Amino acid sequence: MKRWVLMLAMTFGAAAFADGAIICKSDSTNECKDRQYCCYQGSESDGDKYCKAKGCVRGGTSSCPTAANVSSCGTRDKK
Repeated sequence: MKRWVLMLAMTFGAAAFADGAIICKSDSTNECKDRQYCCYQGSESDGDKYCKAKGCVRGGTSSCPTAANVSSCGTRDKK
């Protein structure tokens, strides 16, 4: 039973603060201009504020992509 509770705590605790991403619309500006995603760490509301400050116009949410053909701004800044 203790093992089960520990496993649940680790799973949901990590999920609450996993790397997330905001999908940036084409009219995004500044650092997120011409980028598809804005990656962040922390809660979704923190990510909204962080990405908005970077110039991302929210189009939806996703996990932060790691594929080579995807451009992102934020914590994983790659063009």
